[in-house]
Amino acid sequence: MQSILRQQIAFRCPSCATATIGFIGRLHSVSDMLRLKCECGEYALEIKGEKDGRVSLNLPCVFCKDTHTFTISGELFSRDIPTMLPCPHSHHDILFIANENDMPALLERSAGELSLVLSSFEADELSDIQPMEVDDAEAMPDPAIYDVLNFVMRDLEADGKVVCPCKKGPYELRFTDFGAEAVCSSCGASYKFYAMSGASAESYLEADKIELT
Repeated sequence: MQSILRQQIAFRCPSCATATIGFIGRLHSVSDMLRLKCECGEYALEIKGEKDGRVSLNLPCVFCKDTHTFTISGELFSRDIPTMLPCPHSHHDILFIANENDMPALLERSAGELSLVLSSFEADELSDIQPMEVDDAEAMPDPAIYDVLNFVMRDLEADGKVVCPCKKGPYELRFTDFGAEAVCSSCGASYKFYAMSGASAESYLEADKIELT
């Protein structure tokens, strides 16, 4: 007799990046709420049934450290096809619904994506890619924008075309709500890159120099 595969739900903790997995039980009434907490104790996924048969989720995000709210059909918890929900800012998957056989592959792919993002930003720790404070209008930095602006910065710096009052450096590239900012670590002078898309970032490839003030 073929065994019935149980459905699981999983998310990755914004604090320790560990994947927390739980089995999905039936929500018997609209007052029912399931809480799946990471072993580190910092974050938890909350699942609550709605009157119309849908399910609301309060989901902590490993990429932007915000808590996203989703409302989905309860049928997604029983179908055979895996379901993933993405962060609305970074567009990387942050919630996974699948049977116990399919879940390991989803989480392995998720770990690979997270590793790639860290590598793209030359970051060692998860906190290095997470904004300190996030609101609904704030977007997760795009690695493509970072790559272009970082190239512009380092290329101009190598040619001596980064002009700074103290002329010392080194220069850091920090993401902001308008794009990015080059900042001198010695005197604090800065230069603003207004780049919210790949195309606007590429326009800086034509820059002859940048001047920090």
